Amino acid sequence: MVTAGAEFGQVIWNRRLELGWSRPQLASKLNTRAGLTTCDGALIYKWETGRHAPKAWLPHILHVLTIPADAAALLHPATARTAPAHTCENPLIGLPEAVFDRPQADTLLAMLDVSGPVEPDTVGQLAHAWLISEPPQILHQRAGRRVGDSLIAEVRTRTNTLRRMDDYLGGLDLIAQVTQELRATVHLLREASYTEQTGRLLLELAAEQAQLVGWVAADAGLNQQAQRAYTVGVHAAEAAGHHGLGGLNLGGLGYLLASAGNPEYGVVLTRSAAVGAAPYASARELAMIWDRAAWAASLAGREREAAAALGRVEDAHDAHQPDAREEPDWLYWVSRAESLVMQGRVWTELRRPLRAVPILQTVISGYDHEHARETALYRSWLAAALLDAGEVEEAAAETTRVIGLSAGVTSDRVAKRITLLAGRLTPYAHVPAAQEALDRVREQR
Repeated sequence: MVTAGAEFGQVIWNRRLELGWSRPQLASKLNTRAGLTTCDGALIYKWETGRHAPKAWLPHILHVLTIPADAAALLHPATARTAPAHTCENPLIGLPEAVFDRPQADTLLAMLDVSGPVEPDTVGQLAHAWLISEPPQILHQRAGRRVGDSLIAEVRTRTNTLRRMDDYLGGLDLIAQVTQELRATVHLLREASYTEQTGRLLLELAAEQAQLVGWVAADAGLNQQAQRAYTVGVHAAEAAGHHGLGGLNLGGLGYLLASAGNPEYGVVLTRSAAVGAAPYASARELAMIWDRAAWAASLAGREREAAAALGRVEDAHDAHQPDAREEPDWLYWVSRAESLVMQGRVWTELRRPLRAVPILQTVISGYDHEHARETALYRSWLAAALLDAGEVEEAAAETTRVIGLSAGVTSDRVAKRITLLAGRLTPYAHVPAAQEALDRVREQR
């Protein structure tokens, strides 16, 4: 069967050959157009063969290859015929001519916050519209105006919106947008005029955006870009005098390094972040930083330190008073439930399945499964813990669920977890459920 993605991929292939370009040449031109370095020949091959839809790269492909905009309908033919009711009211669906502005950001926030299903394709289309619009920071600076409260409010709204997009999109779908936003803010800091107080607010926003870029880049498998972003975030936060936000970025860097094979270094950074931020951070900020310290300690095999860090997380949640102070928007997802997931992950990593399995089963049973990436990740740790407990059939069933949830999710984290589970299931290929899961892995690849 020819998929819609394959049909559009053939359009890319044919047009590239007409222009006499190789895949690396096309990738270079797309990177130049987007101001990025993340496109390569391998990614273009996946687009051309229908293995991946271009998504956030779509407007750049249309521009560089001078492909008519209506060709993009090949990617979503069903959506074009019968769009979901809640998308018909959205002004951004008329791509690629759409312009992203604050009222539309408010619409997106409202759509993501209400109960009921949210279609990932709809959020993806919004992301496309975002990518082809000019950030207000750039437009403001070109006009030569002094930065004021209205621009700060607009940039904050856009940053909050991007953060919620991350709930529904994988890293490869969102990295271009968040990178563009951070660069625009840093450019404004360098070139515009503003008061000391406004400059501090801009630095805080840059630190928030850098943390988001670090997280999204890591999810896309772009670890060096993630490390650079977190480092920018630490410096911006410290320049703004926001030590809690600095600790968040430093903790993110430690979490990344620990997950990438440097657990001892990760332990040092995450603990330094927690201790350094303690006098300044809110309770939920500290809960998140200590969560990461617990994870780094578990990867280093330090069970006692991991358990102590988890205890600090519980203390922080106990100390949280919702009405005590206004907290930043980026803490909206921090909760006891998320910390319980980290507990389950830590005990899984430390091969303590009797502790990990009940925690993960409880959290997953009440989790919003519209968030496919997070649900897939959480179930992947449950599958690993079940294997440690000798429950091969249940572990295989969870692995099969992870594979189903991962369809269309462009997350390097999820892909690596599936590879890990496949490796651990291979010795049990004689078990029908395990063989079924392994077959699904091969089909997906």
